[in-house]
Amino acid sequence: MVDEKKQKELQNKYMEYQVSEQRIKQLQQQLEKMESQLLEVSAVEQSISEIGDVKEGEEILVPISGGVFFKTKLDNSSKFLVNVGSNVVVEKDVARTCEMVRLQGIEIRKYKEQVLTALNEQVEIHFNMEEELKKLVED
Repeated sequence: MVDEKKQKELQNKYMEYQVSEQRIKQLQQQLEKMESQLLEVSAVEQSISEIGDVKEGEEILVPISGGVFFKTKLDNSSKFLVNVGSNVVVEKDVARTCEMVRLQGIEIRKYKEQVLTALNEQVEIHFNMEEELKKLVED
């Protein structure tokens, strides 16, 4: 009976350990995604700033996707059309557009810190579970 009880406890702990391991992987994926988003936000902010410096009528390359660009002449470098949700687009100037993008970056960084804290906590829990499993196996 003791062996069955120990076996069941070992199985339960191992299942918890696997769930913990999966949680760590999910948190790591979230961090990677946020890092990618931060790089994108930084690139967008830089592009907005650069476009704001271009004179009207100058030719520019506009990125479409993955190394695909098209040439166009800039008609108005001081206004941007910004999707604010629910397919609603508003016009904003360079400064307001940059500020909006900068604030997005701040929010992503805040969330990234929360995820990093959760990851560190989960790693500690995972380590403790591993120690408990080792003890159960050794006993």
